[in-house]
Amino acid sequence: MASAEGVEVAPEDTEKAERELVAKEVADLWRVAGKEVDCAVIWLHHQGESEAMQQMMFRDCELPTAGRVRWLWPRAPLQPSSIRGHSLVLQWFDVKEYPICRVVRDLPDRPRVGEDPEDVAAAVERVEAVIRALEAEGHERCRILVGGFGMGGALALKTVLQSKDALAGGIVCSGWLPCPEDLGEALTEGGKSTELLWVHGARDAVVDPLLAAEQAKMLQEAGVQLRFRLFPEAQFELSAEPMKLVRRFMASRLEVEAEAEAEAEAEAETGGAEEPQ
Repeated sequence: MASAEGVEVAPEDTEKAERELVAKEVADLWRVAGKEVDCAVIWLHHQGESEAMQQMMFRDCELPTAGRVRWLWPRAPLQPSSIRGHSLVLQWFDVKEYPICRVVRDLPDRPRVGEDPEDVAAAVERVEAVIRALEAEGHERCRILVGGFGMGGALALKTVLQSKDALAGGIVCSGWLPCPEDLGEALTEGGKSTELLWVHGARDAVVDPLLAAEQAKMLQEAGVQLRFRLFPEAQFELSAEPMKLVRRFMASRLEVEAEAEAEAEAEAETGGAEEPQ
């Protein structure tokens, strides 16, 4: 393909440029021009993916932007992956085997090999560093929401449960609780007092829905403010119905819709009167 200057441009270069442009547009989508940021969302992607797919998903969902929300999309580091022959993969921590379940059906059945606690702790510290950076900029922790999908959801859950103070909220989409054995000593009062939403597909073949339900119940019994919702037709995905619930939860925890309505009412009162003829 030829450019305007007559120079040949490879199709793959054009496609790359288009992808970069879309990525930039998506990254800028949630920045509300001319308004002071009032709260923040940290959203974490799944293993082997980047933040771009999640950004596109949320753009299509048309989340409210009137609440002066700052969006942060951290990218996981490249690390050797056990399930991919130790090749380098974008991942928050290493997973020894999928699916995520309690018992691996084999001859004989055996417990699944879990995650390394130190590896998970290092991942939590990465997210905590982002939270502390926001706090240094003047954002209160109670106005910061952390969420994610898949491995990102697992990390979001772990981060919220160990937070020193309450966050605005936490969202787990098709995730799980890694290293559940350390819950007793790792769970903080801040984690208990942070409201959590966990959405999961009943047909999820990556993270066992039964395990997810068991872990959610365990957290509730430990005093965590968690709402668990299982969607009968959903798989390992964030489809339309779960996304609606995620959107409503975000809006309620960050109070963006309330602020938008208040601003609209104020504008109507000040500028809505008809001019005299």
